[in-house]
Amino acid sequence: MAHELHSNDGLVLANEGAWHGLGTVVKGAPNPFAALRLAGLEWSVEESDTLTGVFGAGSTDEFRVSTDTAKVLVRSDDKSVLGVVGPDYQPFQNQQLAELADSLRKAGDGAVEVESAGSIKGGKRVWMLLRGKSVEFGGAGDSTVPYLFLANGHDGSLALKAIPTGVRVVCSNTFHLALGARRNAMSFRHTLNLNNRVDELATCIKNWENTIDKGAQVARAMAATPVTREKVQALWIDVIQRLDGEIPTKVKTGWDERRKDRAVAGLAHASRVFDVERQQFGANLWVAANAITNWIQHERANESVRTKDESVRTYAAWDGTVSDDISTALDAAAELIA
Repeated sequence: MAHELHSNDGLVLANEGAWHGLGTVVKGAPNPFAALRLAGLEWSVEESDTLTGVFGAGSTDEFRVSTDTAKVLVRSDDKSVLGVVGPDYQPFQNQQLAELADSLRKAGDGAVEVESAGSIKGGKRVWMLLRGKSVEFGGAGDSTVPYLFLANGHDGSLALKAIPTGVRVVCSNTFHLALGARRNAMSFRHTLNLNNRVDELATCIKNWENTIDKGAQVARAMAATPVTREKVQALWIDVIQRLDGEIPTKVKTGWDERRKDRAVAGLAHASRVFDVERQQFGANLWVAANAITNWIQHERANESVRTKDESVRTYAAWDGTVSDDISTALDAAAELIA
């Protein structure tokens, strides 16, 4: 399915439904343990030495793997296979993810709420999205809602991650609060000492508010930096070229034509967003930066070879190629702070 929600996946959302119409929508924000139940995540990851499936001729077969070199991970509820991993791989259970989220909620004096929780790919990827108090970054009314994205993989392809990020309310533009937050994302591999490092992770995510404060400081410095149309255009061209390479002046190949067309479309999109928002917030670096990141998330991602379908694009906005590209743009803008 295009949204990557399989029949044994679940999803819970606070107050508003998702684009695909799936999932359970609840009034208000559930606590992490309620979210676990509502999203159908109250199963655990079990280890096995047997791989069961249809491997040929339409028959169901079983293969045993050597526990010296590998082990099979299965869901406790339906016994579906999540992945085959190395012998040192240690699962981080969904219950533990909820406990992490709850510790942050308590540390935030109840200000942190669960925005959404769920799984994709049959439980191979599980997440919780936590929402904090909104912060005013730019001019009056220009606010951002800070989030902490907790993500975990059960197939060996994704480490346990905690990523501080945010959504600008004005244009629903997802970006990293700390501006270049790939440096601020916390990632823990599923090795035998993972559970011993959970306390370390819990301590790290308690510093989330510091990350928000730092991001707000940079954003406010951007908002205090006036820009001319020439400087704005130079920033956008710089960002586009950092992402896609030099803009071709002479079109020699189809790829050249595609890159040039995308650059022209990016400049046009960013210009439209900038012209609207500068009327409310002024012609400053913060508005200019958000104009180009708006294009990255809402237009460029739609045609990206690396993010073909909408569910992948949505996930990538939090942790993936779109996220990296937005950080690149914000880093370029931060270099121009007066």
